[in-house]
Amino acid sequence: MQTSFLFRATLLLIFLSLVVVGMIFGQAFLVPVCFAILLSLLLLPLSNAIEHIIHSKALSIIFSLLAFLIIISAASYSISTQVSNIISDYDFIEERLQIQIHNVQQVINAYTGINETQQEAWFDTKSEDLLKSGFEKAQDLLVGVGNFVFSLSLVLIYTFFLLMYRNRIKLAILSMADESQHAMILMILEKIKALILNYLTGLFIALTIIGAMNAIGLKILGIEHGIFLGFLAGFLNIIPYIGSFIGASLPIIMALIYKDSMWYAVGVFLIFMFNQFIDNNITTPSVVGGYVRINSLATIFAVIVGGMIWGVAGMILFIPMLGIFKIFCDNIETLKPLSIILSDDGEDQNSIFKKIFQFFKKKKITN
Repeated sequence: MQTSFLFRATLLLIFLSLVVVGMIFGQAFLVPVCFAILLSLLLLPLSNAIEHIIHSKALSIIFSLLAFLIIISAASYSISTQVSNIISDYDFIEERLQIQIHNVQQVINAYTGINETQQEAWFDTKSEDLLKSGFEKAQDLLVGVGNFVFSLSLVLIYTFFLLMYRNRIKLAILSMADESQHAMILMILEKIKALILNYLTGLFIALTIIGAMNAIGLKILGIEHGIFLGFLAGFLNIIPYIGSFIGASLPIIMALIYKDSMWYAVGVFLIFMFNQFIDNNITTPSVVGGYVRINSLATIFAVIVGGMIWGVAGMILFIPMLGIFKIFCDNIETLKPLSIILSDDGEDQNSIFKKIFQFFKKKKITN
């Protein structure tokens, strides 16, 4: 018995190691494919609706992708406009930074006895290294933008063919199993489709809500570009646990630059802490809850492992991937112990989004 358990555990570790190695070396291919799968499931209802009107699968997919590109282009234009507005304040920001640096130098002098001349001399010795580092970061940024455009193109191409050949893909999956298992496989596929669609839609609603809360709070405090920074911080929450810290740091920096009192930065921090508490305990559980029923420990592990394997893309993708894996665990008897480990202890309850969907579905049936 013990030998059998050790043998199976060894095989499992070897299998997991091979999977991780494959994911690392296949990152350039697998990441766009995973994003394409998510996007294809998100666009599937729109594509089906358009296909019922124009009776052409290829054209319906193209129109769906065009709608997605229009949304992305509008968001990119809005972000670039706001960034241009911030850059237009360069002279004022530079002046404020000099004042803040002078204040910091005075504090350092008061606590360490190092005067401003000595501090500036030390900074001059480091400025050359900082300049070289800045040029390297700029080059990395340009490379990153090029990679993003190339990856987005791949995602759109993969999405088109996944939607185009979705029926063949389903038949291929069914052909790999016995006919007696077809009903279970179809049920798993439907659960995966519902999970991804409802999770992504609910996530968008939750991110919009916390973005609006952030924007309102920053506007009340009078932080410059508060609406843009608030919504940007909200949508950075798509990266679990880490995105909120990145999103909060930007308006805090703006408060330190534009405002004379440090209490504005403290106010921004408190507003973001309050909004994050509301999001974690009320908004996200009620809007997204009921679809990816994974406990916090498993979520944290997924974010960390995803970041180690695929970087930021892994932090975003590994949550729905873990949700899909849990569906398999729920429906395959030998994997049910893993489902127990991954499951949230909270009682199952319908999310707000699910209740709204069921309401309109019942109304449609009644009519």
